[in-house]
Amino acid sequence: MPESFVHTDEFDDALARLHHGENLFLTGKAGTGKSTLIRRFLASTQRNVVVVAPTGIAALNVGGYTIHRLFGFPSAMSPELVRGNGYYPGRFAATLKELHTLIVDEASMVRADLFDCLAVALQRFGPQPGEPFGGVQMVLVGDLYQLPPVVADGERAYFETTYTSPYFFAAHKFNRERFATVELTRVFRQVGDNRLVEILNAVREGSLLQEARQELNTRTDREFVPPLHEFWLTLTTTNRMATSRNRSMLEQLSEPEVSHFAQVTGDVDGFEKPTDDHLRFKVGAQIMMLTNDPWDRWVNGTIAKIVDQYRESGEQVVVVELPDGMQAEVHPHQWEVTRPTVHNGVLSHDLVGTYTQLPFRLAWAVTIHKSQGQTLDRVVVDLTGGTFADGQLYVALSRCTSMDGLVLRRDVLAKDLKVDQRVRRFLATERAESSQTLGNVYIGMCTVGDVGQRWRPRPAEIAVITDDGVELTTLVNPTRDMGQARHDFGITAGDVQLAPLLTEAWAALEPYLAGRTPVGPNIDRDLGWLDHELKRMGYVVTMPLGRDLHVDGADLEQRQRLYAPTALERARAIRDIARGAEPHHRSADTFSTPAGRPGYVLPRHPNSGAHGPVRFLVTPGDRGETAESALAAMLTQAAQRSRLDPTAQAVVQVVEEQTGITVLDSTYHDTPQHTIDSVLQPGTRVCFTGTAQDSEGRVLERYDMEILAVSAGLAPVANVTKTRCDVLISAEAGSQSRKAQNAAKFGKPVFTAVEFLAWVNGETANPATTTTQDPPAVVVEPLLPQL
Repeated sequence: MPESFVHTDEFDDALARLHHGENLFLTGKAGTGKSTLIRRFLASTQRNVVVVAPTGIAALNVGGYTIHRLFGFPSAMSPELVRGNGYYPGRFAATLKELHTLIVDEASMVRADLFDCLAVALQRFGPQPGEPFGGVQMVLVGDLYQLPPVVADGERAYFETTYTSPYFFAAHKFNRERFATVELTRVFRQVGDNRLVEILNAVREGSLLQEARQELNTRTDREFVPPLHEFWLTLTTTNRMATSRNRSMLEQLSEPEVSHFAQVTGDVDGFEKPTDDHLRFKVGAQIMMLTNDPWDRWVNGTIAKIVDQYRESGEQVVVVELPDGMQAEVHPHQWEVTRPTVHNGVLSHDLVGTYTQLPFRLAWAVTIHKSQGQTLDRVVVDLTGGTFADGQLYVALSRCTSMDGLVLRRDVLAKDLKVDQRVRRFLATERAESSQTLGNVYIGMCTVGDVGQRWRPRPAEIAVITDDGVELTTLVNPTRDMGQARHDFGITAGDVQLAPLLTEAWAALEPYLAGRTPVGPNIDRDLGWLDHELKRMGYVVTMPLGRDLHVDGADLEQRQRLYAPTALERARAIRDIARGAEPHHRSADTFSTPAGRPGYVLPRHPNSGAHGPVRFLVTPGDRGETAESALAAMLTQAAQRSRLDPTAQAVVQVVEEQTGITVLDSTYHDTPQHTIDSVLQPGTRVCFTGTAQDSEGRVLERYDMEILAVSAGLAPVANVTKTRCDVLISAEAGSQSRKAQNAAKFGKPVFTAVEFLAWVNGETANPATTTTQDPPAVVVEPLLPQL
């Protein structure tokens, strides 16, 4: 047990519950002693206990087994297969029959389907068949704010239809009422650095606001070179980055390379090897120890440096220098591969094989995933390429014991603060709604895009309705191609050219959201999408927990309105269903106080079928600007993101006349107007963006357009770059895709798919013109919250 560890009441309570045989979910922040508590329980219990983990690395760290190995699950196992006659635990069946307690470590990474598999297996083959978990005490250990379950893109549809989330708490066999939750709150890893603890807490919950983020980013040093006499470990987001750095550093050492090969005996099937079978190293290499030394000179995860190596009696010996300056000889270590078996009712671990290798790996760098559970004094966090998993940043930063021992390769960005609303929901305690609430708010959205590892759907329109009659709706520029928005919602790329970014729309809507509780079906998902998009654009808000609305009791017409083609109608449908629904008692929060930033809303453009002027409703913010000057500044940025089509330019020109403020810079007045006939010549390098339609309504994907381009003697290219692309063909005028943004940045001509298809067919192709000869009607007015 660490010297700094102090017994707390919560620690003793959890230990007592374990000894009493209760099912338990043991959680807590990184460094609060979860592993210490489990080791204490294992050392003092007389129960038959097996420890498992979802991955080989995690299992190795706790001296246990992977879930798949203990239960004999093949990689493609499902709960349905476990229920069938074709499943049998095999060599561990006797162990399950005599099992008293199963400890599942790193439970945050246990998928819902895997939890169901083990629950069904225990119910069938545990000591009390037919009982939940076969009568076995279940102990789940982990921090749900750390690394989540891994779900491949091809598996997302399965989880969306089978489970409410991929986490273990969404499993059909998990009943929260059967699991006491004990949270360890005292942090021992960062003792003495309270500010780092505060920052880590905010990172953990995804709410590290700008001022604190700036403070954290004072640790950024892109040129940092770790001193040779100190042990620094670089944490990376991918295996490729870690392997590349380790190889590069090894090559820089002038000493000869030494090879050592592992020796394997017996049955090691299912054993995840802790290091390389063919281990390459040099004197001077930085390494990570992978065992706990019997003489307490190092522990699993200690960073060391090789200072000598030699062979003695035919055995490889490596001399390492440890962080305290002590030198120690390291000999090959034999990992015992065991099989849990029961003899006369007592659990034992029978030796079935061995794996012998030097107990270290190269460790100038390791992945964040492999660092989970480690405590490190000096850490370089390299977020190059971006974080892609919830909790990834938190795991990396929380390895470090103090701010002084932390260096960032790049600044922490808002989009790195990934947290799943469903985790927040599960961990929230039941509580009454704040007496300060101003009532409910109903949010309707029309989105474009889908769910991926690094992205979420983005709003193209959002509407807000409050209980006291406020109704606001706005288009939103998603800064990407519009996908099926024209077909699904009647929103074109041209409609959103002058629409606010979500950050700008949010600033205008915040005064109407503040103090209210969000209500809606799939509210956690929707708020999660909004949170993800706001952070992608650099803005962090404290997103509340909403109140989920069950729509099963609503009539068919009301449910159909939830999929209406406008965000406002969707929000109205949510409000109407909520009025007739039973009250909910799940935990809920309210939106926080507005940040006082400028923003605006833009209801649907008249060209989308509405009537009346183009209306900009502006919140000036707290900086003393007028609505007109605030709008002009934001429209200037819109005009710089991608080139506005003539219709949008006409709107902006009216705004310029009304406000007396210049918005369109010289590029809009001085850029020559190209015709498509003058630009498209044999060999012209052309790029396509968006999904187009021909005159007969047939859908043309980018591949189809490229075939047409080749047939016309053009050279298709994949991306818009400064030197390798000549022209962009957009599915719609006013495209907001990244390619369209790059075309504006590099000054590349942009034509529509309609113009391109006419050119291919030898028809007259004139540049697009405004749809009206008269200046459009434009209204700019302040948006004042009626609170």
